Amino acid sequence: MGSTRYDMDARFDRARKAGYGHKSAGEIFTQNAERRAHESMNPKGISFRESRDSSVHPNSVPIILGLDVTGSMGHIPHELIKEGLPKLMGGIIQGGVPDPALLFLGIGDHECDGYPLQVGQFESGDEELDM
Repeated sequence: MGSTRYDMDARFDRARKAGYGHKSAGEIFTQNAERRAHESMNPKGISFRESRDSSVHPNSVPIILGLDVTGSMGHIPHELIKEGLPKLMGGIIQGGVPDPALLFLGIGDHECDGYPLQVGQFESGDEELDM
């Protein structure tokens, strides 16, 4: 975190090249097909996550976005990756937060999900947030 910026034009170009507009959730979220969390999202052993200022982000503002990733709400991450994230980040930046650092939480069902809580890192760049 700290050395990249959110670039909407670069994000839209990458999304177009990756085919986000017409791919299914299963084609975009390949980790989900394996029914496990990506190791970088596994909170086991994590003491804390931090958002720090840097020369690129001298006034970083940490923002946590918790997403319900249960079956009933599973379409939300798909919509977010297709077009919602650029709108969200654009709104945050245009709303007066020049250095947002976004952390995603995936919140599932503790009774049936193998990984009911998934925790990302605070990120600012468009490529890192797409990951």
